[in-house]
Amino acid sequence: IQTNLTSAFIALKTTGKAMLKLGSGRMVFTSSVAGSYGLTNHEAIAAAKGGLEAMVRAAASTYAGRGLRVNAVAPGLTETRLGATVLRSEAIREASVGMIPLKRINEPEEIAQSIHWLLTSAPDNMTGQILHLDGGMSALRG
Repeated sequence: IQTNLTSAFIALKTTGKAMLKLGSGRMVFTSSVAGSYGLTNHEAIAAAKGGLEAMVRAAASTYAGRGLRVNAVAPGLTETRLGATVLRSEAIREASVGMIPLKRINEPEEIAQSIHWLLTSAPDNMTGQILHLDGGMSALRG
């Protein structure tokens, strides 16, 4: 919770204050599929990321009229060092991919491109949104 929620709150508070002085700004936080999809043995990350998503929605409401846009990305399993610890065997990889409706694991570049878009090109009326990059897990529970 310290790493995933408290640090995000501190970033919101300090960066938001600076952006308010400028009269505009965009912030993007990183959530996880675990924040909105009940994954076995993910209670701690679910609590932290669920809290982060609630913070994003509340901050968007608080700061929208003052020029700030606050959103988050919520990736599913991604080909990273952390992802590699989860995908330690081919059997686990196959089972994990089997849970994802699109039947594939994210590439880090996809997450980075989405964050870049939210910070630079997303419509000005987009705030308080959680952009799920999870191959359909959060929407298609099947």
